[in-house]
Amino acid sequence: MTAPQAPAEPANPASGRHWFWPVFIIGLLGTHVLMAVLMVYVATRDRSFAVEPDYYQKALHWDKTAEQQRENTRLGWTVMIEIGDPSGVLGERLLTCKVTDKAGTPLAGAVVDLVAFAHARANERASVVLLPQGNGTYQAPIRLARKGLWEFRLVISRGQETLTFTEQRRV
Repeated sequence: MTAPQAPAEPANPASGRHWFWPVFIIGLLGTHVLMAVLMVYVATRDRSFAVEPDYYQKALHWDKTAEQQRENTRLGWTVMIEIGDPSGVLGERLLTCKVTDKAGTPLAGAVVDLVAFAHARANERASVVLLPQGNGTYQAPIRLARKGLWEFRLVISRGQETLTFTEQRRV
C-alpha cells in the first residue's frame, strides 16, 4: 500500500508577472547606460573628432583676440605660403613662407611658428618653427600625410610686434 499523497497545487499563471515591470525598467536603464558608455568610447577613439585646444580660455579672452586682429591690420604684413612636392616615403614637404611688410619689403629677423592640420583629422596637428633663409623667406620640412583641406596657423614675431595669420588650402 502506498502512502497518501498531498493534492497537487494548481499552477499560478500570475506567479512570474510580478517581475515583469522591474526587469523591464532595469533593462531600459541598463540599455541607456550601455549606449552612453558606447558613445563616449566612440567619441574618444574617433580620430576625425577634435576639440580646439584651450577653446574655453580663448572664449574668455576674446578681447585679446580682437586686439590681435587690430594689430594684424595695423602691421599690414603680407604672408605667402608655398608647399613643395612630397619627398620621401613619409610625405614630407618643404613649406616656404615669405613675409613682407606694408611697403613690400621682405621681413627679416622674425620668428615664424606654424601649426598645421588637415580638417579630416584636426586632432593630429603638426607644429614646426620655420627657419630663416634670407630675403624674408622662412622654411621647414613638414609632414602632410593626407590630401584634403589643411589649415595653416602662423604666429610671426619680430621684436615687440606679432602677427597671427591663418590660411586654409587644399593639399
